[in-house]
Amino acid sequence: MKEIASRGHEVTIISPYRPKPAFFNYTTIQTSDVLHSDDGFDLFELDNESLFKNILTTYEYGNLLTEFTLKDKGVQKLLHSNESFDLVIVEQFFTDALKGFATHFNAPLVLFSSVGLTEWNKHYMGNPVLPSTNTIVYTGYTNQMNFFQRIRNLAGTIFDYCYRTWVFYPIQRKYAEKYFPKPVNFDGIINNASLMLLNSHFTTSENVLLPYNMIEIGGFHVTQNRLNNDTQKLLDEATDGAILFSLGTNLKSCDLAPTTLRTILNVFGRLRQRVLWKFEKDLAEKPKNVFISKWLEQADILAHPNVRLFITHGGILSVTEAIFNGVPMVGIPVFVDQKMNMARAKHAGIANVISLKDLTEKFFSMINGTINDPTYSKNVRKMSKLMKDRVVRPLDLAVYWIEYAIRHKGVRFETPVSKMYWFQVYMLDILCFVMFNLLITYLLIKGLCTYLGKENSRVINDNKKKQ
Repeated sequence: MKEIASRGHEVTIISPYRPKPAFFNYTTIQTSDVLHSDDGFDLFELDNESLFKNILTTYEYGNLLTEFTLKDKGVQKLLHSNESFDLVIVEQFFTDALKGFATHFNAPLVLFSSVGLTEWNKHYMGNPVLPSTNTIVYTGYTNQMNFFQRIRNLAGTIFDYCYRTWVFYPIQRKYAEKYFPKPVNFDGIINNASLMLLNSHFTTSENVLLPYNMIEIGGFHVTQNRLNNDTQKLLDEATDGAILFSLGTNLKSCDLAPTTLRTILNVFGRLRQRVLWKFEKDLAEKPKNVFISKWLEQADILAHPNVRLFITHGGILSVTEAIFNGVPMVGIPVFVDQKMNMARAKHAGIANVISLKDLTEKFFSMINGTINDPTYSKNVRKMSKLMKDRVVRPLDLAVYWIEYAIRHKGVRFETPVSKMYWFQVYMLDILCFVMFNLLITYLLIKGLCTYLGKENSRVINDNKKKQ
């Protein structure tokens, strides 16, 4: 959105955050309450929950985000104003009622997905869901699943479809009816986007088939900035190398269980490398080689040549930044897409993965093994070159398609799937038709054989009587 504003467009954004520095043509409607929408969730506990519980929790979280956003006073003021817009961009993340902004302002709709192609987004653009190769994000599978993994993936796919259709959509429909001052046809807006921008690239995801209306812009957010003097000095003097550890924005290291925290500190204290740790509170007792900060310039730190390893939760932005800068990873995935991202990274030979409950002596061995095995750094450096070798800068590509939708007042690259029922897509109607006809044919043949058998018996009996 900053890039769009820098090119002369007037931008209004609904967000909990304001940009620094501010732009003269960039207006933020600050929805601070949204930051508290996850107060009732213990995200670390999701690591121990079932596939179905994770699906339910994500939908529940999406409903909270939707209502917190729509009922915000600033948002309601906007909806009751005389503002007009040339385009509406909505993030595709379990907040489908927000697509009503496009209908309300009579503007084309562009969607942005913060992850790549998943069951969260592909059906909106008419891309068929194939449970045999398209893994549910919570499973931690790659697209090369064995028989039992495909069974679990199919079960998750069906459950996700049923819950979305019969429970989630009705709730989102109520939000649209309640908070938009003009009538909104919910069924008409959810699949009415001109385009979807995907935050993915083949180095961060897997080889997938994309229709024209889904454009990959993975890596668009990665920039290179100067480090502050303290961090620069800390890394420059790390003669044995440095390790960056961050659990991202939603997961906070300070919320880790005390036993887990002690184990991590014990492991870090035995390492030769300096460890930079994003830790949100003061930490009194820590090893001398551990340096904490409530906020770290992650992408810029990863670009420093002395950084040997990135210990990460496996969010897509973090994985992208690690690959871009050629840094191998140890992943500690917890929820939503993190397990999928790290499974792909491990399959590509650029990372190792460990769960929170396994943070024992194995953690120390995994860190050293990933750093000292040159295969990981060799593989990730190769992927870094592939990510950087682009026909056009991904941010420029994103802006091109956004301005394309504005110039043409929306455009629809509809696929045949978007106009078909799911049973038509998978040809289940044809299968049922064939099976029905086979059954009818079988019954007719069986009936004919029975009839002929009876006729033959009657003829034989008549002949016996005549004799």
